[in-house]
Amino acid sequence: MLHLQNAAGNAAVASVVARSGLPVQRAKDEAAGKAPAAEADYAPFTFKNFQFVNLNHAGEKYRDKAVRLLALLDKHASIQKYVGGRPCRITLQMRGMENPTPADISDKGATVEINLASYYFEKYDMGYIAGMLSHEFGIHPMAARVAGIGDEEEAFTGFPMLVPGLEGKNPPRTMSTEGAKEKEHIFGASPDRKRHQAYRDVALEMATALYEQVKEQEEGATEKDVTDLLDCFLMDVATIAVGNDDRKAAGKEPSNVATVYNRYKTLVRDGLAENSPIKPLFPANKGVLGVLGDFATLAYRITNGNKGDSIQQPAEPKVPASTSA
Repeated sequence: MLHLQNAAGNAAVASVVARSGLPVQRAKDEAAGKAPAAEADYAPFTFKNFQFVNLNHAGEKYRDKAVRLLALLDKHASIQKYVGGRPCRITLQMRGMENPTPADISDKGATVEINLASYYFEKYDMGYIAGMLSHEFGIHPMAARVAGIGDEEEAFTGFPMLVPGLEGKNPPRTMSTEGAKEKEHIFGASPDRKRHQAYRDVALEMATALYEQVKEQEEGATEKDVTDLLDCFLMDVATIAVGNDDRKAAGKEPSNVATVYNRYKTLVRDGLAENSPIKPLFPANKGVLGVLGDFATLAYRITNGNKGDSIQQPAEPKVPASTSA
């Protein structure tokens, strides 16, 4: 696929990808002169076992982004191993301030289902989208398969764990599953816990996959994508840790978020081999203004021009022609 993209460009590949996902049953129904089912009828956008269920792929803008994202998921060996050939379906959803969560994931057994906020897909660059999907896979279902994680998390539930960078506070700053919205997030942000290590590894593998897209000169790929993904990961764990999984609370402590972000950066970067190609691509240290800017950007992108343009409108059900006696 990447060879085809390099030769013909994203638009040509997108056309092939989109056609490969047209619903078989709908085609059969139309050929037989039957009306399709009355429920929403979408033309999905598919590459191998990865699929956008309801992407508006009429124009190149979102189509090209979808091509890169599906190719990236296909390139990620750990995600591929977890999915195991099952359909992995991304459904775009309109989300606003009442539910600004960028994404969520659910393993249904036969399929893996991801809901992705349309504002996030439309307005954030590839590195941030890949970073968000790294969170969904790495901190949730993939981490759940790590040996011994259940026993570890049972032992540390309700236990205060140090927040990196704020250990020197008096008293030392801690995070805990007590009062957290999702205990998986707390374990995913605590450097000594298995869930954090699983999340970190998925994110770093995604960063490497993005870097390989740059090396392969994939259309639209830049080293900034790698930096953006790492920034997404670091801000994610920093705000979880500072706010005890309350992002609004973390937003009221920009100085602490910056300190924790920079500490996580040191921990992750120092853990890489000296010859790691992504090591030079880590973002600069974050300051108070950078943290405030990130929160302001998120709020602006949720509340301005958030119309779900990337979401495909379902086809109108066909009404069978009436037959008169």
